[in-house]
Amino acid sequence: MFTKYFGCSFVACLLLAQAAGATTIVQSNGNSDSSEPLGYYAPYVQYGLTPTVYAVEWSQTATYTNVDVTANLFTAGSPGIVDYSLVTEIGTGTSFATSGIIQGSVTTPINPTNVNLFDLSSLGPGTYFLVLSSPVPDTAWQYNYPFQGNYSTAPGVTFLGDEESDASSIDSAYAPGSSFRGATVPVEFQVTGTLATPEPAPLGMCLIALAGLAVFTSRARRQGHVADPNVTNQETF
Repeated sequence: MFTKYFGCSFVACLLLAQAAGATTIVQSNGNSDSSEPLGYYAPYVQYGLTPTVYAVEWSQTATYTNVDVTANLFTAGSPGIVDYSLVTEIGTGTSFATSGIIQGSVTTPINPTNVNLFDLSSLGPGTYFLVLSSPVPDTAWQYNYPFQGNYSTAPGVTFLGDEESDASSIDSAYAPGSSFRGATVPVEFQVTGTLATPEPAPLGMCLIALAGLAVFTSRARRQGHVADPNVTNQETF
């Protein structure tokens, strides 16, 4: 009897442990019906709004491992380039040396596609800014249209909003160091990862429960309250 219950419980624990794998940390998705220019966009010249740098911000209270970051990007007409930075603060006077986590570039396709920007082995509690810009004209970041955000976050994660900088407000040497202002364009991106310390930790809790079950069963047998599985006609209560 105990062996049967133990086996079923152990299988349940394994299933719970598998469920504690990769999850969405923060995501903004939508219909991709419009796009936010990154870098130079000729129609915006008359408004003094080009080039453009765009950023999204979120906070998290837990550590995640195997973190993957993607954004829905494209460059009209031919493949382009997007420069990315993940930092802990933005604005004038900031630098990658003091607030940077990772920076680099990716190639963008000619049609809107979820592009993998980078992967991190671990990302701890804190506030983060994902900043994108482009040296290639007509590059863009897709967003949900009309301007309605559609956000998903893990427990302990808060999406804090969008920021943008344009024209003379941009720091051409270090995009996150530009002068930013709040924006309302819900660009599409996703950050996924595995919670480093599940709350509660399914496997750990299961193992504790199994140990308790074993102790309880052992004591009950010594007290004569558990039937001998080798006796076929014995009744138990």
